[in-house]
Amino acid sequence: MEDHELDRDAQTGMPPEPRTDDDPFAVPRASETVLAALAAGLREGTVSTASPRYFGHFTTAPSEIALRASAIATEANPQLATRSHAQFAVDVEDLTVRALASRFGYAPATADGTFTSGGAEANAMALALALARAFPEIAQRGLRALAGDPVLYVSNEGHATAARAARLAGLGSDGVRIVPVDRKLRMKPGALGEAIARDRARGAIPFLVVATAGATSAGTIDPIPEIAAIAERAGLWLHLDAAWGGLAAFVPELASVLEGSARADSITFDPHKTLAVPLGAGMLLTRHPRALASAFHEQAGYMPRDASRDPYARSTMWSRRFIGAPTYAVLASLGWSGVAEMLARQVALGDRLRRALGERGWSVVNDTPLPVVCFVDATHEDGARPDRLAAIAREVDARGAGWITLVRFSSGTRVLRACVTSPNTREQDIDALVDSLDSSRKAVFSRSAAP
Repeated sequence: MEDHELDRDAQTGMPPEPRTDDDPFAVPRASETVLAALAAGLREGTVSTASPRYFGHFTTAPSEIALRASAIATEANPQLATRSHAQFAVDVEDLTVRALASRFGYAPATADGTFTSGGAEANAMALALALARAFPEIAQRGLRALAGDPVLYVSNEGHATAARAARLAGLGSDGVRIVPVDRKLRMKPGALGEAIARDRARGAIPFLVVATAGATSAGTIDPIPEIAAIAERAGLWLHLDAAWGGLAAFVPELASVLEGSARADSITFDPHKTLAVPLGAGMLLTRHPRALASAFHEQAGYMPRDASRDPYARSTMWSRRFIGAPTYAVLASLGWSGVAEMLARQVALGDRLRRALGERGWSVVNDTPLPVVCFVDATHEDGARPDRLAAIAREVDARGAGWITLVRFSSGTRVLRACVTSPNTREQDIDALVDSLDSSRKAVFSRSAAP
């Protein structure tokens, strides 16, 4: 990105190369040399997700207080397996979990949750919660104890980590039912109900529905109340993957789009996508106070006897770091009003991008109130061709005006995609991106027309 200069070797003009010997650690090197090489290598070989002109994946730019909190926690290095080793850190995470759970409508007094490495881990843990609730016998006998095939349901715009979690849990890809979406890329509740009925008729055992709030490709939000009603009637666990779209819970103007989220049995939310904290800081929240311990508690002679409330007993992780420190610091320093202002600004910038693209001959093809915009060129007959769009994205990157992506919807349609996730992005960054898109489009189509 244009706002980052690289430290380069005075003779070669290139950043220091990593060692490529058969044994790169055979000869000790000075610590300053090692650290300088790491810093230079990261500057040269990493997409700058901290840049205000990074419009790629759902990765926020960490704030100064989040980075400082992370450094403090790293230096202290508390061991968060048990409360007895890190009472303060565990208490901080617990109060942060309860406070964030309340934003989704959970009762703080009974809500539970844990910090995770990110949404992938949280979604896998949610599957484990659903299995433990539906089939308590598998804790001892495993899936062989079941009389039929357990199946879960997710839309074809849902995150791929749901399918991965099913494979890791031993359900296999055959245990995942892909529910079709409507023209707005939202799960069809009617199709979900029909799929559950078909599976039960053939002897399968439905146990989990995964709804999405803020799909990765287009930011769409499934109809949560309708899906919750179907899951409740069928007696299935409902998990809401709101890893990024959960930002709506903090912006009063958007709160209605998450209506029904409190009816979900569990929720994935990623502070490292929304709250200006560094990777990896995800969360799994649940409205069932004993669900985590029921699924993950293990007795061990070297652990406290009464450990059901210890972090290790409520998570897939055992020994772990103080993940929640940066999130606590951001929330404590900004307050709810400051968080709302930060995220509302990103939403407004997303709206600005939509308007500007429409005025410049681009066609916006997704429908979401969240700050992610999917679009194609509308000024040329072949403006929606994937190779043309990919060339435009590369040209924008080469010009240093922004980093955007090319994504594929479940329908197979490929589109350009830009999302606003950085608290440092400003109106001039949006305007520079649109200007660069226009000039890049012109350059790409001029080259294609050349003999």
